[in-house]
Amino acid sequence: MGSTRGAASVASILLVLGVLGVVVAGATIWPLVAAAGERTELRQVTAKVLERRPCGPKAQGDRVEVRVGGETRTGTFSGCGHFAGTELKVLVPARARDGFVAVPADSARSGLEDLTLRTNLVLVTLAAVAGGGYGVLLAGRR
Repeated sequence: MGSTRGAASVASILLVLGVLGVVVAGATIWPLVAAAGERTELRQVTAKVLERRPCGPKAQGDRVEVRVGGETRTGTFSGCGHFAGTELKVLVPARARDGFVAVPADSARSGLEDLTLRTNLVLVTLAAVAGGGYGVLLAGRR
């Protein structure tokens, strides 16, 4: 009678771990899939600082001007404190319109790469928890 009860508790633990794994994996991967569909093509251009804005907790970023597709557009640089007339290498959307936000061209990681890293970390953690749970179940049989 004791072995039947033990098998039922093992099965319920495995069921809960399986459902939890599916929910966590789905919640983690969903933003990655959504971001991949929204990925915009970026183009490296030279931006000229038009207006220097001060740095601080409420910094808005310097106002810059770029030339994209033969047209001049103005937008905001995701940095502050550059002197007017300074030229910066930036990344802007390939179809930039006025009001765009430029990021430094040497930005190492994009938003999609950040989501990929987060997904990998969560899935590795989930695998470690599942492996630990399996180890506990095997140890309980002895």
